[in-house]
Amino acid sequence: MKQNKKQQNFPFSAVIGQDNFKLALILNLIDPLIGGILAVGDKGTGKTTLIRSLSNLMGDYQKYPFVNLPIGVSEDRLIGSVDLEQLINTKKEVVNLGLMAQAHQGILYVDEVNLLQDYLTDVLLDAAASGNYYLEREGLSRTFDSRFCLIGSMNPEEGSLRPQFKDRFGLSVTVTTPTDPVIRQKIVKQRFKFDNNPTEFIANYKEKDVVIYKQIIAAKNILTSVKVTDWIIEYCSRLAIAHHVEGLRADILLVKTARAFAAFNKSFDIKISDVDTIAKFVLDHRSTKSPSNPNKSLENQTQQPSEAPSKKSFPTEEKIGVLIPQNTFHKLKEKTTNTFQEGASSIHNPNSKLLVLDTKKTVSQYVATDKFELKTKRKATFLKQHHIFLIDSSGSMLKDQIIAYAKGSVCKIAVANKKQNTQFSIISLFDGEAQLITKQTTLLQEVETYLTTLKTGGKTNLTAGFRQVKGLCAAIDSVHNLHIITDGKLNTGDTVEDVVLAFKTYCKGIHKTHLIDAEKGMVRIGQARELADRIAATYEHLISDIF
Repeated sequence: MKQNKKQQNFPFSAVIGQDNFKLALILNLIDPLIGGILAVGDKGTGKTTLIRSLSNLMGDYQKYPFVNLPIGVSEDRLIGSVDLEQLINTKKEVVNLGLMAQAHQGILYVDEVNLLQDYLTDVLLDAAASGNYYLEREGLSRTFDSRFCLIGSMNPEEGSLRPQFKDRFGLSVTVTTPTDPVIRQKIVKQRFKFDNNPTEFIANYKEKDVVIYKQIIAAKNILTSVKVTDWIIEYCSRLAIAHHVEGLRADILLVKTARAFAAFNKSFDIKISDVDTIAKFVLDHRSTKSPSNPNKSLENQTQQPSEAPSKKSFPTEEKIGVLIPQNTFHKLKEKTTNTFQEGASSIHNPNSKLLVLDTKKTVSQYVATDKFELKTKRKATFLKQHHIFLIDSSGSMLKDQIIAYAKGSVCKIAVANKKQNTQFSIISLFDGEAQLITKQTTLLQEVETYLTTLKTGGKTNLTAGFRQVKGLCAAIDSVHNLHIITDGKLNTGDTVEDVVLAFKTYCKGIHKTHLIDAEKGMVRIGQARELADRIAATYEHLISDIF
């Protein structure tokens, strides 16, 4: 939805710290085709405050929409749809613009982007990188401009973003909590000044925001006039190679981002220092291996850019196998012919310079004896079993001490599943929120202790609980089993359909789901039973034999 124009946001220039994040945002405003920015940081670090400040920075001076994308957005809401009522009644093709089209020439902000459906994330990133997208609906085919600054923020505690989606974001920054007491005190004082009198506070920083705004507009005007030399392209390519990135996206974005930075500094030439300044924004989330001394390595390489790499540094054959020197292959063949004919004739290739192994397995999975007998290693470790208990401790569970029976059921399940490598986590649904009580404990005594500390009251927010489940699945490499204990009495306004959608969105990492129905009474609503059927969970009733 579009940002409320009357809403008073914290001024951009008043935000203390976060210099890297500010610069990355400015560069995306200068050139939206950089492809957006991903901000990763802990909760309470001011990510959203800084992002929302952009609406005031740009919105007061030109038509620059700020669109906030909700996590539960549908595909039609995102890309647009045909107004069927108009089509049927008036025979007119009226298109309801999607949020991406509404954000054209502005900002599209996605909070908790790691919780957005993968398909919608892909659509967003495609549109941000290309500057347009296609709408195909009810026989209608239309192209919409979508040149917006895409900003996504996420808290790693709530789950990670898949690597292929991280790579699609042009830039990435990590927002950390300041550890300097002086800086923290300044931030607190700024917040109180803004809360006490936001109008006066915004007015005090208006001139500084105007200066930044004018720098951005000036940079946009000269962006295409900034020279991109072959030397800069070569330097960017060598820098990407030194950081072992996959694909060529990093090379292109290093040049694009350095060009925007040069334009911001009112320069028509890109310098090496410009590339070095912005390199971390492009490479940090793409690098698979940081070079031990990248600056020294690049300095040596760029002194002789035309020199071809030495042939000695590349093998003459790239098949998976054990490399055998050419002059010793025939000797080895004579000594081992009988052995290979008896046990491994299928892997002997006399026409190759390699002793080729089974290409479906890596070399490290084999142990070779002095007789060249091949043995497959046994897997040393097995995935741990992780049992997640999602316990409804809302007010309705207090009646007749149903919560006590729920705690007893959790203890029973934990004891029955206690084996080597088994871990337990507990999430409590209390007062309309989800709270992680314990994470990855292996001790049954701890499970029992934490159960005694559960608070009860308020509403049941299963969606919030499923978000916590996603964070646990992303952080722990295990086989995840989910146990839901609830009476099925949901938050006001929530439906079983909403909860099912939340489960499918956040609980993709769950191996098995078990639902224990704690609803009591002769007449039951049956929402817990319906939920179990909809999410393909095994079902049992907690107190059917007790009352």
